[in-house]
Amino acid sequence: MRFFDSSAAPLRPALQASALLLSLFLFPGIAAAQGILEGRVVDRVTRAPLASALLEVETAAGARSVLAGSDGTFRLPGLEPGVYAVRATLLGYAPALVTDLVVQSSRPTFVLVEMRPTALELEGITVAADPFQVPSTAPVSATLLSPEEVRRTPGGLQDISRSLLSLPGVIGGVDNRNDLLVRGGGPGENAYYLDGIRIPQINHFATQGATGGALGLVNVDFIRETEFFTGGFPARYGDALSSVLSIRNRPGTRDGVRGDVTLGASEAGLTLDGPLGGDGNWLFSVRRSYLQFLFEALGLPIRPDYWDAQGRLEWFPTDRDRVVWTGIGALDEFDLVAPDAGDIENQEIFDRVLDNDQKSYTVGGLWERQVGQGVVRLVASRSWTDYRFRDVDGADVEVLRNRSTEVRMPLRLEGETRLDAATEIEWGVMAERVGVDLDLFQEATPGSPFDEPITTEAALRSWRTGAYLQTVRRFADERLRLTAGARVDHDAALDEGASVSPRLGASLALGSEVTLSAAAGWFHQSPALLSVAVEEDGIPVNRDLLPIRNVQGVLGVAWRPQEALRIQVEGFWKEYSRYPVLRDDPRISLANLGGDYGFVGAEPLEPIGDGRARGVELFVQRKLTDAVWLLGAYTLSSSEFAGSDGKLAPSSWDVRHAVDLTAGWRPGSRWELGTKLRVLSGRPFTPFDEARSAAEYARTGRGVPDWDRIGAERTGAYARLDLRAERVFDFGGWNGRLFLDVQNVLARPNEIGFTYTQDPAFPDGRRPIDGTGLLPFFGFSVEF
Repeated sequence: MRFFDSSAAPLRPALQASALLLSLFLFPGIAAAQGILEGRVVDRVTRAPLASALLEVETAAGARSVLAGSDGTFRLPGLEPGVYAVRATLLGYAPALVTDLVVQSSRPTFVLVEMRPTALELEGITVAADPFQVPSTAPVSATLLSPEEVRRTPGGLQDISRSLLSLPGVIGGVDNRNDLLVRGGGPGENAYYLDGIRIPQINHFATQGATGGALGLVNVDFIRETEFFTGGFPARYGDALSSVLSIRNRPGTRDGVRGDVTLGASEAGLTLDGPLGGDGNWLFSVRRSYLQFLFEALGLPIRPDYWDAQGRLEWFPTDRDRVVWTGIGALDEFDLVAPDAGDIENQEIFDRVLDNDQKSYTVGGLWERQVGQGVVRLVASRSWTDYRFRDVDGADVEVLRNRSTEVRMPLRLEGETRLDAATEIEWGVMAERVGVDLDLFQEATPGSPFDEPITTEAALRSWRTGAYLQTVRRFADERLRLTAGARVDHDAALDEGASVSPRLGASLALGSEVTLSAAAGWFHQSPALLSVAVEEDGIPVNRDLLPIRNVQGVLGVAWRPQEALRIQVEGFWKEYSRYPVLRDDPRISLANLGGDYGFVGAEPLEPIGDGRARGVELFVQRKLTDAVWLLGAYTLSSSEFAGSDGKLAPSSWDVRHAVDLTAGWRPGSRWELGTKLRVLSGRPFTPFDEARSAAEYARTGRGVPDWDRIGAERTGAYARLDLRAERVFDFGGWNGRLFLDVQNVLARPNEIGFTYTQDPAFPDGRRPIDGTGLLPFFGFSVEF
């Protein structure tokens, strides 16, 4: 038997793995087969196909072009694998430019080109193609992202929520969560849409009563494009205060069944897609996590385990009709394993973390029909989420139990119509049946804001209804665009659940490069179903809550010195009212909660909280049309909320300065290198109440904030540099993608908060919560 130095043993597998990884990155592959770019050209409003549109693509061998057929479809074969941009032109329409199109040999690449009518060509005026097109009803605070911009974000782990952190005004929570904190708002103020269907959550291990969670639920391989609104969003979007994320999925491949096997940073997955007869297509994916094995290897007492699945069917029964079915679901199981005796840090994690199991799904369908100079849609869906939270004290006595099921069944009828060349309208009506079954118990522990236990066994069934109308009008040779709209909503579960939300917007083009824009409006959001269902002695206690109100305004200027480069500055202000605060401790606003695992709002509340947010943002975006892409953002902002005393204090999300620089370089068709630098000023921290924390720690292992000193202290500054390298292989009909993603490559310690501790190593009773350390991930995908 041969022996070797034990000190070198731990290094040998790592060196072997590194050598294997390096050899794979450097492996030249074989001569690549050619790829296909195909798609459809449609009118942006009416969705009618645009025959004879000219599609042009620049290749290494020169320009390639093709005319769209009578049904608006086109097909451009014989392209070398790589990243392309397609330009579309048609008399009477503004030119369109779509970038970041990855062509590969394993399957055709689909692109939907949407064009807007214009009369300027008839006057001999040249209009530049705009790769930053967003809805005409959203003159401000809208960003369009391609699937490649989402997938390739260094440190983003191919997770849509983490990729959005590269945008201005978006502050994430702690490193191990997917909270979207937009322009000073909390994690419960966002709305998500998937193929036009609203989904309550896009994360695993979601926080009930908010919208954050641990890891992304949406499969990036499905995405065709993403629209993200950080303010001033159109009237069609209701029940949201800070942001709207709208994801549109790609169709399945028409040329037979195709597949993709992926090993990512936290899960392994299989994606399949193909044709559905001659008039349809389908997609399906399933993913399984392996985080539980990683956490076990690291000796942590938590074992998160999840499955998720996603599906899509698209059918064109006639040349004027389109039917889409979408489904997404998850199974989340969270186990806790007692640590070894004497391991104080892991024992504290074991004591304070809730047992958290969840099941969820959303299924829905959309029927879209072209009618005259417009389109009408009927959208119906059902969302179901089952939550199971539990906590026991050191004596194994139950101190918390939340077994609840939430159901949402919305039905929407909506339309878009072009009245004439300069006027468009959008309209819609909706009705939503909502329900929650709640079995809740919360013990009155030393740190609780209430003196008596909360016990609720309730079943709530109610309706939410709404309607909206918005119009867009263009003036002065289309240089001036005005939009006005309003929506009305009613939540029947509340004593006073009616709300009216007017919205205005304008944009003015100062020449071909500079545009001024502005928007203002009222925005409302209903309280969480969990909060509305709470009872005391069988009597509902939160029916007097009101829809939370946010009055906001945005003013901006955008400069486009190059076709694929945009530089934008926006200022915003937001005024909050009617925010729920805790009845038994009205110092505490729900606006400061929701950034941790578990649930918020399951107690008596009062609608008396106020708040405000202010800020200025600088955003530079360069689309990938040659070898370089860039997202650069700086945000200067403040976020403050008040309880019943009206005294504004920094919110938990009050990060005054945020810098995000994300960039990439493609030295050729096979390689892509990317980097992301994120720098944040200190986060607010509420010091612990020493006496109450000591008593609570003995019972549950947790500390208790001193709510008289909300946001009185701050953590240190945060800085993190992430790197990503990607190598693409083509093997004549199938291809592979290998990536290495290194988070916090400088291994900088980032203190992002504190937990209460009685560990003698921390005599001040504060154990720092550190952000992600130096953490390399590698993964691959094989497409066939």
